[in-house]
Amino acid sequence: MKEDKIPKVFISYSWSSDDITMPLAERLVSHGVDVVLDKWDLKEGQDKYAFMEQCVNNPEVDKVLIVCDQKYADKANNRKGGVGDETAIISTEIYGKVNQEKFIPIIAECDEEGNPYVPVYIKSRIYVDLSNAEQYEAEYEKLLRNIYEKPLFKKPKLGSKPEWLEEDSVNLFPLQDLVRQLKGSSDVRKQNLIIRRFIDQYIEILKSYYDKDLNAGQQVYETWMKTKNVRDYFLDFLDALLETDCDMGRLLCEIFERFYNTLTCVKTFNDKANSYGDIECDVFKTLIWELFICTVTFLRHFEDYETLNKVLSNTYFLIDSGFGGSFKPTNYARFRHYSRPIEEYYKPESEKKDLFTLMGNTLCCEREKYPIYTKETLAQADLFLYQVFNAFDLVSESTSYRDSCWFPTCYVYAGERMYEWEKMKSRKYCEKMYVLFGVENVEKLKNVISKCTYERDMHYRGSFDAALAILNYIKIEDIGSIN
Repeated sequence: MKEDKIPKVFISYSWSSDDITMPLAERLVSHGVDVVLDKWDLKEGQDKYAFMEQCVNNPEVDKVLIVCDQKYADKANNRKGGVGDETAIISTEIYGKVNQEKFIPIIAECDEEGNPYVPVYIKSRIYVDLSNAEQYEAEYEKLLRNIYEKPLFKKPKLGSKPEWLEEDSVNLFPLQDLVRQLKGSSDVRKQNLIIRRFIDQYIEILKSYYDKDLNAGQQVYETWMKTKNVRDYFLDFLDALLETDCDMGRLLCEIFERFYNTLTCVKTFNDKANSYGDIECDVFKTLIWELFICTVTFLRHFEDYETLNKVLSNTYFLIDSGFGGSFKPTNYARFRHYSRPIEEYYKPESEKKDLFTLMGNTLCCEREKYPIYTKETLAQADLFLYQVFNAFDLVSESTSYRDSCWFPTCYVYAGERMYEWEKMKSRKYCEKMYVLFGVENVEKLKNVISKCTYERDMHYRGSFDAALAILNYIKIEDIGSIN
């Protein structure tokens, strides 16, 4: 519909629905709709049948509203009176040449069981229900939007085919089937069995993305992009875990420990390997980094701070080299990954060479999964992992810098608001933060938060703004200061 066009509607009704029809007609007129109604437009001496036929067939009439109550439905079905005449005209047009979107049933009355009275010839049509006072306003808005062709929900503009989308070279059905089994199981023993089968199968499928002949950053990047479908099954798995009775925190710790120790060791793929480069298992380190951020995104979404505490405070026993080696105690910072092949080898020669981070841009802008995993929530989860790091008494036998902090790769894509920290002014909300940080009262909460200070050097080269810390959002003295 053109923006300057005045919409025109004809209302077909029975005298028994005057109480709904007249106020509806008057309100539509007040909202700029030209309403044709027999009481207003049919004059003495005019042919009633010709008037009705003209209104229904007139191409200038955009919509025909059919106000349905019990008497209207009875008369329409039995072809009685004026309603019967209109029914003969309208039904002919509905089953004939006229635009099928032109005729809209308006429900004015329902039977004792809540079923609307609708003539048989339009019974299958989507209707607007104005019979219920509680939902009248919402239904009226739906009608008005329909008349003006301004729907509440608009189909998004068609985008382009994602670069990562190709025919799956891997059969992902087993993962899908196990997720369905997990959601359908109520037996704890069976749930645990399905969970372990899923992780076993997941690792086997990920192994198929290993390529010993990878020798370029672009190949690493493209391989990572191909893992989106298999990544999404892990996100579906997280959702299914919510419906189980398992200890989700303990389980996630075990899963990430196993992912790292299996998929970042070249011996997993070639037990006779005698050399190891930074490209060989890089795609798996990148994916583990992504899965960890996604897991935190998921737990923050559901405010599962008990599980977050277990995952973030856990001591992980991880291999200390690409050949495996011994298992050394460390913390979740090991799952943070900087991909040199992607950022230093591929990005400078790509069309996105001017970005601060290709990894962060790709995760936030090209690997979203609505409604939970959006650009904003993924970036905030990554920033969150940096912000809380110093609040935990984390251990590491490694002297490597990589285990001493979590650099928030995606911080440049995070918004300015972090609701957890701003809400800590409330003593009641602080109780949730007690669970997250493993403390018992406000004073102990203040003590751990005092360690989460702003670090000016926590930024990208060339960026003026560093990643924000918790104390950028709230002052220590304001924590728990109001009810």
